[in-house]
Amino acid sequence: MFARFSNAIDTLLSVQQAVEAAHRNDYFEKSTTARGAYPFVDLFQQGEDVVLTAEIPGMQKEDIQIEVKDNLFRISGERSLNYPENASFHRAERRTRKFDRTIRLPHRVETESIKADYQNGVLKVVLPRAESDKPKQIKVA
Repeated sequence: MFARFSNAIDTLLSVQQAVEAAHRNDYFEKSTTARGAYPFVDLFQQGEDVVLTAEIPGMQKEDIQIEVKDNLFRISGERSLNYPENASFHRAERRTRKFDRTIRLPHRVETESIKADYQNGVLKVVLPRAESDKPKQIKVA
């Protein structure tokens, strides 16, 4: 009986440690510059290319930075809000927002051939697979 009770306590302690470790991770930060899940992205394979789409409403395309190195994709930027001088607010729910997110891609990318397009608050980036990362077929002699 005590052995089962001891195992239950050990299990609860393990769960508590995992929760505490998750809270120490910046994924759960309230700060907008955390490396959490913003902007929301979809990453999918299309032929040999990987396509990433990200929802970033209210941005100017000049304010979005994209970097790719090896198989890491980084997107960062800041949305700023401009209001008329001496504006009287009745409600202010929109906020300026900084973001910085890095995503591991399934393979290396041909950086010279990347294409990015931003329309209607959605960023679409086509990331072609690097020739050096493609599997090579070898004939047996």
